[in-house]
Amino acid sequence: MDHVEPSDVAQSYEQPRAFTVLIPRALQPTVNALPSEVRQRVLAELFRLASQTTQERAGQSHGFTYAMRMEIADCAVTVEMDDPRSRLMLTGLTWQPPSHH
Repeated sequence: MDHVEPSDVAQSYEQPRAFTVLIPRALQPTVNALPSEVRQRVLAELFRLASQTTQERAGQSHGFTYAMRMEIADCAVTVEMDDPRSRLMLTGLTWQPPSHH
């Protein structure tokens, strides 16, 4: 094992850890069943949110987990932000196609 200087370790902690986006296996069929355009908009928003969270947390870690609900392309989306693991996890997704009267 290589010797690591304490200053190197401290410096690495200051770098923002990129948040990953996790779609649990149980929700994958729901995501796949969305119309292509809706699916792209939902996934794009999840990755945008993960990227934004990474930038906001640069140099700091809050060390807690919280849930958020949002509306994206007629979908009710619930995500869990897991700060210690730098992870955004999709925890709920329902889609209501717009009704045509």
